[in-house]
Amino acid sequence: MSTASADITTRLSVKGLATCIDASCATPAATRDEVAGFLTSLAGWDWAAIMVEPAYVGFARPILTEMGQHLVTVLSYPLGAYTTETKLIQAEQALAEGADELDVAMDLSAFRSGDFRRVVDDLEAVRRLAGDDHLVKTIYFSAVLSDVEALHAAELSREAGITFLKTNPGYGNVTTPHHIQVIKERFGTEMKVMASGGVRTHADAVAMLEAGADRIATSSPLAVLGVA
Repeated sequence: MSTASADITTRLSVKGLATCIDASCATPAATRDEVAGFLTSLAGWDWAAIMVEPAYVGFARPILTEMGQHLVTVLSYPLGAYTTETKLIQAEQALAEGADELDVAMDLSAFRSGDFRRVVDDLEAVRRLAGDDHLVKTIYFSAVLSDVEALHAAELSREAGITFLKTNPGYGNVTTPHHIQVIKERFGTEMKVMASGGVRTHADAVAMLEAGADRIATSSPLAVLGVA
């Protein structure tokens, strides 16, 4: 068995798959009790990270610390056309309250308007604030971009010093294995990719990992593992 084949086999085991998943509690309707219930339901598994919306970072931090889990939150979510200043305020507060990772939505409006300098400067500002101790991912909206545009978005993210992409914010934006393949075929290991949006079953997750995804973001993590 080749090293690559052995790696994918390990990742597709139940325990291995959990380590590839960002378990996401991202909904505007969840109550505090529902957020707490979601977090505690994830105990006993070694997730890549657990994601909550910005208002719940301070609430989730002690729970996830006790569970030994990384905490990730989102900036300018699910839309990207916020000012850089707003994103930096969100990032500063999230880091102060204990976020380990930040997923920042690219300014899709600026990108599609051809204002690529703004896209880079916006992302770079967040990356600089986060520093080397906090992982930053770019949400680049693969579901609404052509392959050429997706590759350009990846290049701009890399120019900003961010080498981890998150395909979509969810909310109806569905990721396909092709979206993953486009990035990995061009960049290989230079850019990591997290499949986000529409990954709800074990079969969905397997397809993404086989396409080259480095992580999966899903609001149905236990169902994806096949234990719910």
